[in-house]
Amino acid sequence: MPRKITPLGLYHLYVRRAVAGLVALIVVCAFMYGFFLLEAVSHAANHAEARREIASLSSKVGGLQSQYLSATKALTPERARALGFVAPVDTATVYADAPATLTANR
Repeated sequence: MPRKITPLGLYHLYVRRAVAGLVALIVVCAFMYGFFLLEAVSHAANHAEARREIASLSSKVGGLQSQYLSATKALTPERARALGFVAPVDTATVYADAPATLTANR
């Protein structure tokens, strides 16, 4: 003889499933919280490392610029003509408004 499902039995079945679903949702949310927390810490560490690398590269660029400037001081008008430079025919001064700067500095 088949078992008869009573309304109370059906209620208990749905309550068990609802509780299991809520527990699963809480576990997934806890996992996602941990994941995003680790990602935030990793991002902060990479940001600090990028700042250090930018500072290092800026100092290298400064050194290279000083080398460039010292090398260009050796350029005389005679050497420039030998390299193919020509005197400008006419000069004009151009003025431009300073653009608003965009930076990633915080």
